[in-house]
Amino acid sequence: MPRVRVYGDPESVAKRAVEELRAEIVRKLDEALDGALRILDAAKNRALTRIERELGEALREAEERVRAERATYEARLRVEEMNARNEWIERAVNEALKKLREALGEDEYRRFLEALVRNAAEALRDAGEMIIYPVESDRPLLEKIVAEAQLPIRASLAAESVEGYGGFVASSPDGSVRLDYRIESVLAEAVEEARAAAAAKLFG
Repeated sequence: MPRVRVYGDPESVAKRAVEELRAEIVRKLDEALDGALRILDAAKNRALTRIERELGEALREAEERVRAERATYEARLRVEEMNARNEWIERAVNEALKKLREALGEDEYRRFLEALVRNAAEALRDAGEMIIYPVESDRPLLEKIVAEAQLPIRASLAAESVEGYGGFVASSPDGSVRLDYRIESVLAEAVEEARAAAAAKLFG
């Protein structure tokens, strides 16, 4: 093995070599770190862009759902409000119809029913007979009217009643002709006017 001659202080040479190697390693580490940071930064930007896009889409979907749910809720509230208004209007009109007989008085109400019975008899004259289906509250009064009135055709009261606030339904014997003489039907135009008046009074 040939002999190698080392000039200078061997320890100093070794130290310098280590420092040079360390500096080279640090430089390469810095380069690697810089490269890694560039890669990570690009990945971060892509990830943030994706997150922002997905977040924006999620927010738009949430806003659309909120708008849809709000519209549905508002529509339901409008329906409920309209139903409540109509209910109060009907209650007012129904209360007025209930009090009609009392407001007219017995004599005037009887004359009103007598006129309706005569009108029904004339309308059903060709049938030769009339069957009256009374509102139950008016049955006693209608029995008296039918028994006492001079009608152009035979008239009798059915055992069945009809729903209503007063009056009756008149029918031919075979049921082919039925005429509605209940108060709410006879006074239909006045009832509609009463509804409008009730709506204005209750809700302005």
